[in-house]
Amino acid sequence: MQLEQGLKQTLSQKIDPKLIMANSILQLTSMELQQAIEQELAENPALEVPEEDLCDNCEQPKTLCIDCPFRKQLVSADDVDLSIYELEQPAEFAYDSDEETDFISNIGEQVTLREHLNSMMRASLPEDKWPIGEYIIANIGESGYLECSVEEIALECDSSVEEAEAVLSVIQTFDPPGVGARNLQECLRIQLARLSEEDRGNHVASAIVDHFWQDMLTGRTGRIARRLKVPVQQVLEAIDFIRKQLNPYPGNAFRSPFTSDSARQSGTIKPDVIVRKTEAGYEIEVVGYEQYFLRISPKYRAMYEELKNGRANGYSKEDRKHVTEFVERAELFIKYINERRRTLRQITKAIVEYQQGYIETGSRAFLRPLTRTKLAKYLGIHESTVSRATVGKYVQLPSEEVVSFDFFFDSSTSVKDMIIELIKSEDPSNPLSDQQIADILRKRGFNIARRTVVKYREAEKILSSRQRRL
Repeated sequence: MQLEQGLKQTLSQKIDPKLIMANSILQLTSMELQQAIEQELAENPALEVPEEDLCDNCEQPKTLCIDCPFRKQLVSADDVDLSIYELEQPAEFAYDSDEETDFISNIGEQVTLREHLNSMMRASLPEDKWPIGEYIIANIGESGYLECSVEEIALECDSSVEEAEAVLSVIQTFDPPGVGARNLQECLRIQLARLSEEDRGNHVASAIVDHFWQDMLTGRTGRIARRLKVPVQQVLEAIDFIRKQLNPYPGNAFRSPFTSDSARQSGTIKPDVIVRKTEAGYEIEVVGYEQYFLRISPKYRAMYEELKNGRANGYSKEDRKHVTEFVERAELFIKYINERRRTLRQITKAIVEYQQGYIETGSRAFLRPLTRTKLAKYLGIHESTVSRATVGKYVQLPSEEVVSFDFFFDSSTSVKDMIIELIKSEDPSNPLSDQQIADILRKRGFNIARRTVVKYREAEKILSSRQRRL
């Protein structure tokens, strides 16, 4: 046996912990943000909430007040992030109200499994695959199983079976594990693969589900043990692992992401952004910052500056590490919280500008088709940033209506409204068939199959053309 030494260069990709922290904070809802701030205040001694020195003008902390001379000395004009901007308002939409709607309304609706999957799908697939993904998700039942065949998906979405299978494979990687499976065996196989990725799997259980499914159902444990060349007891333990660790109904285990238990129990959701209409235009408030103004402890800041300026003689190695670690962690925490606020405000502003017709009237007929990709290109940011910033979050509109951000990116919403408008304007003696409606929508740029028209029509409880005929 000969031992040799050598050098080998390899390329590996590692995710920057700073990026992980930034993305984690960006995804937080307003309620989760407050919890994260409280937790960080408890864990990080370099982070603190100072005693408020309120401004005589606005009764906000002077360090937050834009008009306060104290703030003007600390912050340059380029750093001021105003939340009010002007839009050109049509004359017929003039607003005159003596009351300011300055309260948070609740929405009696939870994030559904379908909404959750659609959000994940749009963040994971290119835009041209979204129609296939939406059709697949629309056919996933409450228990989490796919209720149609891949061939049917390909036929209805005018795609190949391979393409439909590829989109389904991506959806099957989403949470809850096992969602999108076509049968129980595939559901358990997906869950076992996920556990193996997390180093919590069972290789005997995986082999049983993959190759000895019928044997397990009929209780032939001895045959499985002989084929796998393992003790019968190990086979029994693997079957017990399957029964106790896996969920045959993944959809039932779904918990709305970024939603607290209390919110889930009460059926209410607090908006993360509030849009108000003022005489100057629209004012956007990102919720979750009103209770806290964070800063680095002056004591820790002074010690940190001494260490950076080379005056570390009076500090032990542990003290230097302690001060540096917590001060830099606090700086990043404050930085990424501010970036979250700016990003949410930037995205909301763009949506308000683009969907101004709907926001002014409340009519879905004015709702314009919008995708996360299109919005990301307009703002000059990555599509995943838009997805992370909006997933699971809600916005309160000037009408006091609270809607999910997903509402503005749901292409099916505008299609449904177009179907309703076409049926309303049709000749009652010669109503439009589902195929005719699909053809009209195709001419308008919406690649919709006849079966999809039927699904949307039935969802709106509209009769068929034969039943609508007078």
